[in-house]
Amino acid sequence: MGVLELIQQKAFLGREFMTWLWFRAERDGMVQGRPQEPAVGIELLGPVLLDAQYGDARVSTLKGESPATSPEARTALLEGKKLRRARMRMEREGVEWVLTVDGETFAVSGLGVPNPGRMPFADSLAIRASMLFDLERTLGGLFDEFVRLRLDAAQWTVELDAIHDWVRKK
Repeated sequence: MGVLELIQQKAFLGREFMTWLWFRAERDGMVQGRPQEPAVGIELLGPVLLDAQYGDARVSTLKGESPATSPEARTALLEGKKLRRARMRMEREGVEWVLTVDGETFAVSGLGVPNPGRMPFADSLAIRASMLFDLERTLGGLFDEFVRLRLDAAQWTVELDAIHDWVRKK
């Protein structure tokens, strides 16, 4: 099996991860990654893209002021669609990133790294590079926590029930 086939076969994990992030962010306000790291504030901005692996209307793209809280988002979730791509704001310990994440490929685009202000170029570059490494560690920690839950059948059943309740009440 080639690399492309492996990626396509496992793409559902990225959509589940993105949907889980959305659920946790709305339910808890903050999302905990690795236990030793600080929690992360996540807000879904627009646009968001939801999709399903079946049906005639497989893809829903929602735009506007707050698409994640729209009735259309709830309808898409009730139809079994999962979050595939979203523009989001992430904040941890006073550092904020605005980015778009594609759950199928984990590609990050449109990343806005905070400008550290007036300082020598080398220092500014070092601070911005450190912020990129922090973002990578933050996303990795969130994914680690998701996979830990996903692989524990008992915990995932509880989490999935909570996600289903969230969708019904959304």
